[in-house]
Amino acid sequence: MKILHLSHAMVWGGNEQQLIDLIPELENLNTDNIIFCFEESAMNKYCLKNKIKQISIPKKSTYSVSLAIKLNKIIGDYSIDIIHMHTSNSVGSFLLFQLIFNKKISSVFSKKGISDSSSFLSKIKYNFKRIDQFICVSKAVQENFSNVLSTQNRLKLNLVYDGINLNRLNSNSSYIIKKELKLDDNVFIIGSIANHSKAKDLNTLIKAIYELTNNLKEKNIFCFQIGGHSSLTKNYNTDIEKLNLKKYIKLVGHKKNASSYLSQFNCLCFSSVREGLPLTILEGFHAKIPIVSTKAGGIPEVISDGENGSLVDLHDYKMLAQKIKKLIYSKELREKFIKNGKKTLENKFTNRICAIDTLYVYKKAIKN
Repeated sequence: MKILHLSHAMVWGGNEQQLIDLIPELENLNTDNIIFCFEESAMNKYCLKNKIKQISIPKKSTYSVSLAIKLNKIIGDYSIDIIHMHTSNSVGSFLLFQLIFNKKISSVFSKKGISDSSSFLSKIKYNFKRIDQFICVSKAVQENFSNVLSTQNRLKLNLVYDGINLNRLNSNSSYIIKKELKLDDNVFIIGSIANHSKAKDLNTLIKAIYELTNNLKEKNIFCFQIGGHSSLTKNYNTDIEKLNLKKYIKLVGHKKNASSYLSQFNCLCFSSVREGLPLTILEGFHAKIPIVSTKAGGIPEVISDGENGSLVDLHDYKMLAQKIKKLIYSKELREKFIKNGKKTLENKFTNRICAIDTLYVYKKAIKN
């Protein structure tokens, strides 16, 4: 079985990491995989560096006729059996390709995130009859995505949880947080890995750090926040300065191989209002880091409150601070979360399990 994976993303994120984690285990299941991406994209550079099979072209618009022609040629030249779309834009390109060439080929689209709204064009695109199966990474994503699908197309929905490649998570960063930032050895490091988007709601994280340091009087903490900056970053920094939090939190921007910093965190914190299923949670389980998170999207499907992590309601910065404080003073609770998090990861969220479930969806698509 030969699969062509379509990714139109130019930058690196959780979706791109998941695709890279998935392919080795798909290969072990006797499939042949090729990634189609744009030149100079993060995916293109990663594939070239790591010798992963890929075909790249100069960046094109979603509904580019020349892109559709290129897809048609690749499918013929490589005898592709299945097109697996990993980004929303790739669905649009697939739609145009089929309208032009009407090719008999199986197709799958992976829906990773939760949308707060859907346009008329999106509904047309996702209900395109030539998409054979859909993969959703969590029940929350499945429920949200079903709102844009027809009753008939909802029958094509499949739940396949993301899984991580445990073999890539053994590296440690040469950047030593406490040394570089001149922090005492006994400072409790609160880690955050989230790009600066509205969905990640870093305002709640900043408020939680204020609650900890001012109202709960926890001065021996520091929040190390990793994530790509955006137009929101200026406001975050303004709030940090107004609340006199500069010595308690630092927005360090994007870091390559962000998971390599996990081993230096005393806890990992998520303040999101919208999530599919963040890979960073799974990476945190593997790194043996206790996790505190909001109940965004698919997160409660991974974290069971009080068992393998702590959960709080969306925007509830006071309870987020309380849960972090509880971890600071309870070694027993930290060890419980670490132990149970490891079990959760190994039993449900490896890339081997993800690949087996994905292959099952491929077979359904071909059958259709």
